[in-house]
Amino acid sequence: MSMRVVLDSLKKLESKPEIELCLLTRKNGDIVASVGDVGSLSIETFGIMAATIYGAANTANEHLNKQRPNRIVMRASDGDTVIKKVDGQHILILRTHTRNNFVSVLGSMDETVDHLLEHWDGVVW
Repeated sequence: MSMRVVLDSLKKLESKPEIELCLLTRKNGDIVASVGDVGSLSIETFGIMAATIYGAANTANEHLNKQRPNRIVMRASDGDTVIKKVDGQHILILRTHTRNNFVSVLGSMDETVDHLLEHWDGVVW
C-alpha cells in the first residue's frame, strides 16, 4: 500500500468535525502516518503510549484466556481516545474534540480500517 493511500484515509477520517487527530502506528508505537495535532505532546510519545495501552489490554486478555481486544475506548469529559486493531502489526488511534456523535465516529473508524485492509498488499512499513 502506498503512503498516499494511508494519508488520504487518515485525512478523510480526521476531516470529521468531531475528530481532532488520528494516526496509524505499529504495535510497538512507531508512527506510520498521522494527521491532526496533539498540542504540546509529541506525536511519537502519543503513539507509544497508545501502543502500550493496547499491549497491556492484550496481555490482560491473554491472562483471562480471552481474545485480543478489537477496540479500546478511553472516555473523558472533553473527548475520547479510541485505539483499534488494524491487523497483526498495526493499530489506528484517534482522539475526538467532543463526545458528540460517538457511534458515528466509531463507524467512520471501522470504515477507515476496512479501506486500509482493502488496499493492504502485505507490506509492513
